[in-house]
Amino acid sequence: MLINISEILTTPSIIREYTAEPDSDRIKLRRTSYKVAHHEPFLLKVAREDKKLRVTGDTEMTLIMPCDRCLEDVSVTIPVKIDRLIDLDSLKDGNQDVDEVSFMDGCMLDADILVKDEIVVALPTKILCKEDCRGLCPQCGANLNKVSCDCRTDHADPRMAAIRDIFRDYNE
Repeated sequence: MLINISEILTTPSIIREYTAEPDSDRIKLRRTSYKVAHHEPFLLKVAREDKKLRVTGDTEMTLIMPCDRCLEDVSVTIPVKIDRLIDLDSLKDGNQDVDEVSFMDGCMLDADILVKDEIVVALPTKILCKEDCRGLCPQCGANLNKVSCDCRTDHADPRMAAIRDIFRDYNE
């Protein structure tokens, strides 16, 4: 959703509120995308404070993501808290970091990019369908949460072969 903030940029000490709703049903990242299972419209507040622009808002989004161990789909609710302060002088001079204001293009503010940037930061590092997820069998690929397989589980690490040989020679 694009928001025209030209009035805010030209008028000192002004606050405007916008109801923003993400346009997409998927969050696209560099290498993957996640389906959005649920999202709410959220209140985005844009305020001009002296020579700075403050953008605030919060919402929650539920994404469908794969479990890191068994690859089953998991619903993950991610809180999105937005609180950005942009120095307008450095923005005009081109001194502001491009990543800091990737959601702004002139007097247009892209709420979708702003929310996506906050989701990327809030993504959990490990996603599990349950705490004791057993994952996939490294031999046959079976989901060990659903079935048990007859594959060997005593796989020796090939990096330990020399030490194993020492113990075998010592026991003989």
